[in-house]
Amino acid sequence: MQTLTFNRSIDQLEASLVSLARRRNELEFEFLKTVQEFDIRQGWRLWHLNNCAEWLNLKCGIAPGTAREKVRVARALFDLPKCSAAFASGELSYSKVRSLTRIATRENEAALVDYALEATASQVQNYCNRIRNGQSDSTEDANSAHRARWLSYSNEGEGVMSFSATLPQEVGELVVKAIELASTRLEDDDGDTDGFFARQADALVEVAKGYLAGDSTKPASTADHYQVLVHVDEKALGDKGGESDLPIESVRRLTCDASVVEVTKDAEGNPLELGRKKRVVSPQLKRALLARDKHCSYPGCTHTRWLDAHHVMHWAGGGETSLDNCILLCSKHHRLLHEGGYTIETNYQGERYFKSNSGKCVVVTNASRDAFADDVVCEPRRLYLAHSR
Repeated sequence: MQTLTFNRSIDQLEASLVSLARRRNELEFEFLKTVQEFDIRQGWRLWHLNNCAEWLNLKCGIAPGTAREKVRVARALFDLPKCSAAFASGELSYSKVRSLTRIATRENEAALVDYALEATASQVQNYCNRIRNGQSDSTEDANSAHRARWLSYSNEGEGVMSFSATLPQEVGELVVKAIELASTRLEDDDGDTDGFFARQADALVEVAKGYLAGDSTKPASTADHYQVLVHVDEKALGDKGGESDLPIESVRRLTCDASVVEVTKDAEGNPLELGRKKRVVSPQLKRALLARDKHCSYPGCTHTRWLDAHHVMHWAGGGETSLDNCILLCSKHHRLLHEGGYTIETNYQGERYFKSNSGKCVVVTNASRDAFADDVVCEPRRLYLAHSR
């Protein structure tokens, strides 16, 4: 039986851990540089594998997802000398380097390394995520999060069911807001007699009851029912860099029909002036859009609930918040317009059409509007659908 002996002081243990962590960083850098060379020379082909990550999984016992990330970092370090130097000396950990290599370039790596040396790993990760979100190519991150969404439930027996879910951040915030609101109402009605987690469970049930008992015939906008707070730099909305809490295209979608508060900050990020909250789309304009469009404007879609006012030209890019520049879209097709690579264009006759990033367009008739013919108060616009392949 092993006997534990504590013959070192806490200070000595701390110094030992810091020293070991630095040596570990140095060894991790050496490992990744070797991976880099092995990958470049395609040594994994000798084992008839498809890529270096598969070889790491086979020969080094590294899980596939972790292996792919190590290969990505190893490749990125090839063109980042300052980041590599700090990593090689043990000053930067793999966690920090992993975050930095997602946004670092030859131009900005010096400033990023200086920041990372003084910050914690979580601070570096959050900072890099915000900068990454402000870049146009962060749309793939948003789409990956959307594809990764799932919900499962199982009957555990003895009258108990369990639920588990993974959602994109902005959608998860929506669910949390609904549960918090329902939990507050339950607390007001019954008093604070149950534990926090029990009230959360009761609140989820109340949300489900409310949906099942709701009036499904009444059109509604998400902006009328909840608020999710998102911080974004104004220049990021205009593709000029800057930071964002979410991938920038997701922010553009959320801010098509939202409340906006302008905050002026100094170079250190301290607020200097706080503007008034203002609605991007006024209630009057939303009513006019509902009267004109009746339902989602995407060709063939007849959804009448949870409609967003979409700016054909986003207001951050100079588009007007007007009846001519806005259309109603359901949440699914609003996402398609922003994160899905689709755009709305105007042809030589002034007719709008949907266009994919491949440029393919197919004319769609207005048959989907026939069911609403008795309620139409203005001439429906011709729309086109672009198919992605």
